Amino acid sequence: MWRDCNGFYLLETMLALSVLSIVIGAAAPVLYRIYHERFTLQQQREALELLANKLSDGSEVEEGAVAGETGEFKWDFREGAPCIAFTGKNKRMYSECGVIKRVNQMALP
Repeated sequence: MWRDCNGFYLLETMLALSVLSIVIGAAAPVLYRIYHERFTLQQQREALELLANKLSDGSEVEEGAVAGETGEFKWDFREGAPCIAFTGKNKRMYSECGVIKRVNQMALP
C-alpha cells in the first residue's frame, strides 16, 4: 500500500532546502557588491554632471561641499582646474578634474 505513494520524504525536502540555502548564501555577497557598485556609478554620473554644468556655465567654483541626490560632493582645485571628489558607497575615493565627458545621444529622426 505505501509502495505506490509518490511523495517526497522529509529527508529529501530537508536536503533540497539546505542546498537552496547554500546557493542563496553564496549569491548574497555578490549581489550586495553589485548593488554598491551600481550606486557608485550613479554617484559618479552625478559628479560628472555637476562638473560639466559648472564648467559649461562658466561660473566660479568655490571650494567646499555640495549636497547631491546620491551623496555629498566636494569642490576642489588642482593644477588650476576645478575638481569634484566624493567617497563612493563602495568606500573608495573618486575624483574628476576639469573634464567634460559627452554622452552619446541617439540621433532623432
